[in-house]
Amino acid sequence: MAHSVQRLEQRLEVQDFKLNALLDVTQGINARASESELIEKYRVTLAENLGIHRLVLYANDGSWKCLLSCGVGVEIPKVLDPAFFEQEGNVQLHSSDGDEDFDVVIPVLHDEEPIAYVLAGDTEEGKGVSPVVKHLRFIELLTNVLIVALQNARLEQRRVAQEATRRELELAADLQTMLVPADWPQDRDVDVAAFYKPHLEVGGDYYDVFSVDDDRLVFCMADVSGKGIAAAFLMSNFQANLRAIFQYEPNDLTKVVTRLNRRVMDNAKGEKYITLFAAVYNRRTREFQYINCGHNPPVLMSADGSTRQLELGCCGLGMFSEIPSIETGRAEVHSGSTLLCYTDGLVEQENTDDVPFGMQRMEEVVRERRGMPVEVVQNALIDAVREFKGAEPSFDDTALMVVRFK
Repeated sequence: MAHSVQRLEQRLEVQDFKLNALLDVTQGINARASESELIEKYRVTLAENLGIHRLVLYANDGSWKCLLSCGVGVEIPKVLDPAFFEQEGNVQLHSSDGDEDFDVVIPVLHDEEPIAYVLAGDTEEGKGVSPVVKHLRFIELLTNVLIVALQNARLEQRRVAQEATRRELELAADLQTMLVPADWPQDRDVDVAAFYKPHLEVGGDYYDVFSVDDDRLVFCMADVSGKGIAAAFLMSNFQANLRAIFQYEPNDLTKVVTRLNRRVMDNAKGEKYITLFAAVYNRRTREFQYINCGHNPPVLMSADGSTRQLELGCCGLGMFSEIPSIETGRAEVHSGSTLLCYTDGLVEQENTDDVPFGMQRMEEVVRERRGMPVEVVQNALIDAVREFKGAEPSFDDTALMVVRFK
């Protein structure tokens, strides 16, 4: 009788210990203990308190990784396929140090899929029931609690990282909204309309029109190689430099471009480059001087529908520390002329047959609407591209600026 009572007390003590062990791990989870701290709690519970001294714990987080190894005298191998754990007979770890056999392999399942495996064994043969066999259900339960907690922690980390990225994108989008003009003031000599749609939340296209004095207007459009936040922030820095440099050097586009190239090289470290079209329009002479730095050639269309592509210039900014050669161009602008500036996301947009929209279609749309308000021309172009591409997704940022000279 006394012996039975003693055994009952021992069983109650073990059950009490197991409940406390589960509580300890759960409290660690609630207290956001680190992964290493939770794994150590797990090891102490099984190895030091229940006598299960040989343990190897593998978990799947996109790939199989060993989270815990104790009491094992061989190198732990990498596992690529869960079939490794489903060997007939003993699971055996092979290494140059020798082999290690495990009698018990405990799978941890989630939605009937294995998310972890515990290899457990005794360090030496002994009398009575093996601790591994005796506590098999508890090992499975404790491992399940641990692995699910670790997976939830990783998911939470990813969620927090995604939220941080989302907030960064919102900030970058707000910044870009401030950089790209949304409305254009009334001007005595030109009408302007523009459209911009980034491929992602933010992009690297930019356009602007601004005065440097009473007689001169600057038109510019630029495109950063690449997309996303990095492109947006590089372009924001570029815009500030461009406006500042033009205030001091409006008459010398060669000097403007040379300085801008140095700034892009300093900021991008050769990892990105910027294509740019910039023109300075003189209201009195009705002439503008322009430079094209590797950008899609803008089109200058006269009132009669004839066109000229503005190609003279140099390579993209940030491609070389020193620009090999620079050539500027000039154009006389008559009343009713239209300047079309755009990025490759417009003319290179393909349809479902992999045919690009192209410059010819763009010019035809504009030619058919000569004399119409610039907003009408802009909307017609955007609608034409959308209709042309059909179900084909956009692959790049798209920017368009239409300037009509009065």
